[in-house]
Amino acid sequence: MTTWREVLKQMFLPKTALTQSQAAEAEREERVAAREPIDYSYTVYWTKTARLWHVDQRAAIAEKLAALLNSSDFQANPFDRKYSLQGIEGAHSGASLIALQKVLQALPDE
Repeated sequence: MTTWREVLKQMFLPKTALTQSQAAEAEREERVAAREPIDYSYTVYWTKTARLWHVDQRAAIAEKLAALLNSSDFQANPFDRKYSLQGIEGAHSGASLIALQKVLQALPDE
């Protein structure tokens, strides 16, 4: 809980200028806070999962995923797990599959 003294200090005392590294850190924190938490969670999940796949498996899944994402009935819903993809266990939401596509594009083809 903020005290009245702290509130008055913030209102009337001049703000100190941030150093370059402090400004960069503050900007980074703002960017991280502005991200969609669900997108971040899905991206972390798929990064951990897809790194274990062989390159051929990644390529096959990426091809099937692109076809699904480009279909007319695809919706980027955040939680409704209604999409299944051959080669991936279970059903997933549209936002999850978009995160998977982003991860597969970022992983190296080694």
